[in-house]
Amino acid sequence: MQKWSRSENYIGESYNDYYVLLSRCRDSGLVEESNFNSALKALNGESDTVKVIRSSHWAVGWIEVILIHESDKVSVDKGFEIDKALDNYPILDDIDFSERESEKRDEYIEEIRKDIANECGDRWDLTNNATDEEIYEKVERIVSEEW
Repeated sequence: MQKWSRSENYIGESYNDYYVLLSRCRDSGLVEESNFNSALKALNGESDTVKVIRSSHWAVGWIEVILIHESDKVSVDKGFEIDKALDNYPILDDIDFSERESEKRDEYIEEIRKDIANECGDRWDLTNNATDEEIYEKVERIVSEEW
């Protein structure tokens, strides 16, 4: 975890007294989403000293960053614990990640089945009479790529 620093082209508010824990963007995958939300939960959510700052970005649409004020020693210590945990293992909360992964699978299965019912299976490189097994295999490949 490092102190916030102004990038060359940044013109927003300064957060010099804050540490940057994690970030996510519009294109974040399941791991980043899970870790961001799990870290925020571990810090007991947003407060006067724990902030989520959202900025627009030309390449990725938007970026959100978890910031921890240097005066909040408990949250700073927790932030360093979270940072160290992620150095050892890429997922902060396996249960949260697994739930997100399962939800994403269910969403894709439902979407593919609707497309097949509307004779649009080719959108997924599937025939319009694809079996459940073929659908599940396709979904597994898609979800595993979203990590």
